[in-house]
Amino acid sequence: MATGLRDDLPDIPGVQEQWGSGVLHCPYCHGYEVRDQPIAVVGGSNRPFTIHQASLIRQWSKDVVFFTNGVELTEDERLRLDARSVGIVDTPVARVVVSDGTVTGIELADGTVVPRAVVFVGPTFVPNDSLLTRIGCTRLENGWVATDPTGLTSVEGLWAAGNVSDSPAQLISSAAAGSKAAIAINHYLLEVDVTRAVSTF
Repeated sequence: MATGLRDDLPDIPGVQEQWGSGVLHCPYCHGYEVRDQPIAVVGGSNRPFTIHQASLIRQWSKDVVFFTNGVELTEDERLRLDARSVGIVDTPVARVVVSDGTVTGIELADGTVVPRAVVFVGPTFVPNDSLLTRIGCTRLENGWVATDPTGLTSVEGLWAAGNVSDSPAQLISSAAAGSKAAIAINHYLLEVDVTRAVSTF
């Protein structure tokens, strides 16, 4: 099964509407296309992801601002962002400002608008694994379906591949996992056929 995951987005006006165009989450997918633009990174429920994002996205732009939006930064985290020349704004975010279908800024709770061209957020990644868990697949402590290196789950004859069992998997690694699972499934079915043939020989 390759049912993927869903991105639970921050509940901020403008985020859902701009998702995939002016609001993004993966610098490896979109960083180059938005390079050298004024970029916002908005903190949220996926705390470690957004803090890391703020530092990482600095590789593509010299103008990055981290809007903590309720994320409490430790002294060390703040120092690390400062050292990377990432701006930090602690005032809560009210909305993503959009004009003519394009992100133009971040409006804060006090009414201040900080001009930005692109917004990165840290969604909560939720595996689409309800069918797998209903069938009886076990989960790891991190909440993702447990598999062996070929993708075999705890249920005999059932494999999982891609983001349903590996949250950071990119397209190419998900495809590779699917290929590895397909080969393992073929070997499994071959063994079933051979065993059946031997039993009736």
